[in-house]
Amino acid sequence: MSHLLKKISAAVSVLVLSVVMVSGSGPEAEISMLVRQRTDIMNEYFGGHILYKEAAARIEKVENGRLLDEDLAAMNDFFQTDIEEITDYHITEVDITNMDDTLICAVVTVEWEISGIEGKDEIENIYSVIAEKKENSYKLVQFF
Repeated sequence: MSHLLKKISAAVSVLVLSVVMVSGSGPEAEISMLVRQRTDIMNEYFGGHILYKEAAARIEKVENGRLLDEDLAAMNDFFQTDIEEITDYHITEVDITNMDDTLICAVVTVEWEISGIEGKDEIENIYSVIAEKKENSYKLVQFF
């Protein structure tokens, strides 16, 4: 009987762990979501799909600190220039390097498909990302 209980317990543990991983919870999912939101907002703005006011309001929900200041300045400085358009992207890896009650530090790998004046290109970049917890939610404070 004890042997059967151990097998059932192990099976339930594996099932619970699988559900948690698939559901996308945890710091990796949080970082991925923030990077996606930032990328989508910036791409929509630079692609001319949303106006500055909407982009700024949306980016303020995702970013804080110096990163927010830099992105708002970039939106002012580079609007209607020849910035490449992101046609698709995939976050291929999120490696949490440090974490505590208020910060998540990660290395994030993104595969970009971009289109610009010189045609289409595919590139992969690795970013150092930090998200800081403010009032029960995380905001990006570093992305380079």
